[in-house]
Amino acid sequence: MRRLLSWVRARPMVTDWFLVGLLALLSLPPVVLSPYASWNVRVFSVLLLLPVPFRRTHPVPATAFGLAALAGQIAFSGARDTLLPADLALVVLVYGLAVYGPRRALWPAVAVTVVLCALWSLKLAGWTTGTPVLLGVLLVCLVATLAVADGVSVRLQQLGEARDRAREAQEKRDALARAAVAEERARIAREMHDVVAHAVSTMVMQSEGARLLGRQDPAAVDEALKAISGTGREAIGELRRVLGVLREAEASIEPQPGAAALAGLADQTRAAGVATRLDVLGSADGVPPGAAMTVHRIVQEALTNVLRYAPSGASCTVTVDFGQPGDAGREIRLSVVNDAGFGAVREPAVGGAGYGVLGMRERVAMFGGELTAEPAGGGFRVAARLPLEAG
Repeated sequence: MRRLLSWVRARPMVTDWFLVGLLALLSLPPVVLSPYASWNVRVFSVLLLLPVPFRRTHPVPATAFGLAALAGQIAFSGARDTLLPADLALVVLVYGLAVYGPRRALWPAVAVTVVLCALWSLKLAGWTTGTPVLLGVLLVCLVATLAVADGVSVRLQQLGEARDRAREAQEKRDALARAAVAEERARIAREMHDVVAHAVSTMVMQSEGARLLGRQDPAAVDEALKAISGTGREAIGELRRVLGVLREAEASIEPQPGAAALAGLADQTRAAGVATRLDVLGSADGVPPGAAMTVHRIVQEALTNVLRYAPSGASCTVTVDFGQPGDAGREIRLSVVNDAGFGAVREPAVGGAGYGVLGMRERVAMFGGELTAEPAGGGFRVAARLPLEAG
């Protein structure tokens, strides 16, 4: 039964043609089999049934056509032919107008229907006491039809509003999903920048050093090539991991580098020709992975800037203080400072042209911290503070 009702609701025209067939079947005996059936009976039966299939798509014209057919039946038929089984089509048409039509067209149609019911009663019963009774029965049928139609109309309106709310909720979810995707792509772009910039800068410095020392110390060239190879392999591995996030094809993703990988960054910078010192204070226990990742990326970007802009002979000191687990107001403090070396320092753009410094500011801002990037003592200093509670 449920499947049948669902099938019928999905095909409303089937219901309309079923009503036409049922009313036509009821009208068949008086139209065809009755020896007293006149041309009026046949014509008006067809005219009353004709607009029923259009009661949903064109409710106002269909109801107007039905009322006109009823008026013609009352005017041109005798008392014996004034009441036909096809007249039940008028109930179906008024119901369709009340459910599917505009309200401004319903009440004029109801007024015309009441007048026709009064004329109908006079034509059937004449000026007798039965006329008010018959008129009352017809009006009760009309009121019942309008009441049922009003309930169905409210129900359809509620279903329409529910569908609109569901569609709006779906659109909102889609918009949030698109925003999340855009945010994730921005994060991945920062990851790609950090990985590629640091790896390429290290490889360039190594290759330049190998070219200068090629004739004097062949063993140093071999070590530089090994460092370039290792840095390139590591960069390729990280690129594959980040691109794997974009493709969403890999079932598992390697953990992102954290505090333990700081020594590797210092080794890479040291191998590139910049004397680098790493001081790790406190304990990394209890530091959230996101904060450890942020510390790693800030140090990586700062060391990349050292390789890019520091003059030859410069040295660098990296200091990271993780604090102690359980400390109230625990925060991470880090600094990357390079001296002037033997040449003129080229300062990275801080005001907006340098993407690296802006990326560091964005990462620190996620934890409610502060970032300082400024010249210091002829060199350059990058310092950051990350409150763990705020993060």
